[in-house]
Amino acid sequence: MLIKKNAFSLVEVILAIAIFAIITGGGIVGLIPALNQNRQSGEITIANRLAEEGLEAVRSIRSRDFNLITSGAKGVGTSSNLWTFNGTSDTTDKYTRQITINPAYRDGSGNLALSGTLDPDTWLVKSTINWNFSVGDTKQFSLDTVLTNWKKPIISVSYDGLIVYSDGTTKPPWRSYTTSTNTFSTESTMPSLVGSPRNFVIRTSPKKIEAIAGMVTSTGVLYVYCFDGVTWTQDWSTTVGGTATTRRFDIAYESNSGKAVVLYSTNAANTNELASRTKSGATSCGSANWSGATNYDPLRTSGIVQWVKMNPDPRTSSNLIATIWADANSDLSAAIWDGSTFQNEPSAVTEASLEVVTTSQDVDDFDLAYESITGDLMLVWANSAGNNGTNGVRYRLCTGGTSTCAWGAITTPPTFADDATNLDISANPNSDEIVFASIGNANQDLQIGYWNGSSWTNTANVMTKVQNPPAGTKLVTTGWLTSGATTRSVVIYDNKKSKLSWHVGNGGVFTAQTDFTTTPNLANPQKWYESATNPKNKNQLMLSITDNGSDLFAKRLIMDSTPTFTWTNSNGATALELTLGQSTVKPFGFAWWQK
Repeated sequence: MLIKKNAFSLVEVILAIAIFAIITGGGIVGLIPALNQNRQSGEITIANRLAEEGLEAVRSIRSRDFNLITSGAKGVGTSSNLWTFNGTSDTTDKYTRQITINPAYRDGSGNLALSGTLDPDTWLVKSTINWNFSVGDTKQFSLDTVLTNWKKPIISVSYDGLIVYSDGTTKPPWRSYTTSTNTFSTESTMPSLVGSPRNFVIRTSPKKIEAIAGMVTSTGVLYVYCFDGVTWTQDWSTTVGGTATTRRFDIAYESNSGKAVVLYSTNAANTNELASRTKSGATSCGSANWSGATNYDPLRTSGIVQWVKMNPDPRTSSNLIATIWADANSDLSAAIWDGSTFQNEPSAVTEASLEVVTTSQDVDDFDLAYESITGDLMLVWANSAGNNGTNGVRYRLCTGGTSTCAWGAITTPPTFADDATNLDISANPNSDEIVFASIGNANQDLQIGYWNGSSWTNTANVMTKVQNPPAGTKLVTTGWLTSGATTRSVVIYDNKKSKLSWHVGNGGVFTAQTDFTTTPNLANPQKWYESATNPKNKNQLMLSITDNGSDLFAKRLIMDSTPTFTWTNSNGATALELTLGQSTVKPFGFAWWQK
């Protein structure tokens, strides 16, 4: 029997192939996303490990030295088996890693915030990985953390202020001051320098327990010291010229960041007459933490700068610092530090003929202060035309509260009638008020002024025939006291007595007070007066004073809300120093702790 076999036709074969292709193709299409997902998960795992490695690298660097961490974009690598920062990114295979470090801020409760008070001991760190998954498909993965300066000792001090001065040796003495006992500690010394220190300035940080002190020797060398609450270090020195008969430098802290700025004379004329160095508020004491010198070439100055003053804007959101200086030509100019550079010098010299006693800038006869609320800047100075019966006081404002504030016209304030060989101004820390006082050596008259935020109210000849201010002296100082709702200004001056003479101001009205009989009596004439209001207890003011016997004394004034004023002899009426190396041209520096 013949068996017939069936065969596939060509059409059936083609149809079968098509069906198979559809079935298998659909399976492959369904499989591709799963394969891609598995691949992406694997690559994210690698990115996660690289990001975590980046954070661990920064932690390692932090643990080695917190000061090695700075803000910005970083790459990481190894050197001598240690993690280090290297460039702005680093690459592993197809993965690019970038570490971003940003400063940290805290709100009024101490919590991390987008803005507020800079925390110099905290950094915000993000480790970001970028790679190409496929052409045109870029992937990113990141991890972040907060790093703190965990090795830093928690420093708290049991005292409230510091004073530095000279005893004629190469080791500058210093003492701490305690409010509760109204006493100074026994004398300690700072690291030695070459020569005899003079011209003392000390400032404290608004952000932490830190003080910067500067002093100049009789050979014209500026030494800058830093104190961390435990130890003084001598961080750097430079030549500023002169013989310390004028003050050729100043120090200020930015209110918001806590950055320290030192501005000083380069002892050069015509160009780059000033230079500055800075230390970030995030760094501790030590020479490595200071920037290099940056020259500043003021356009209105051609002589060697012989006297420098700075004053920070007290508003906590501001990093502005105003500066004013005088040169060998008795020219006066000014500028604003904007957080990184000096700028906004007036378009013409502010004063072309400052008052002098004998030679250029041999006396402290200009000052500056920020209004505490608006941030407007007040400059005051003494024109050489001043005389007995001739108003020598001048002022100008820079309004706007910014680094580009608008300079106002040079103005002669009303109703003053004399020269101003010594002068001083102070801003009320709670308002836009400013108090002014001056003594002229033409007829030794004291005049006092009050700025209410928009105009001056001035009184000439408040006292006549007070002590004549010779070269190198400062015989008048001003300040403010606040107790509850009561605020008063204070003017203290040398009235040719062994006692302290002083006036109290209520707005534009100033009243003479009973002289304070000091113990021991002050030797006449006195040499240098300087007062400072306690920023943490604004009803207290410390007066530091040197006399004709090269003695250094401290006297405290306290006001209650009545107001009743109480003077006391600090340190048990004992002199802080009996043999100052120099009794004129700022022979000491006192500062309260701000933190």
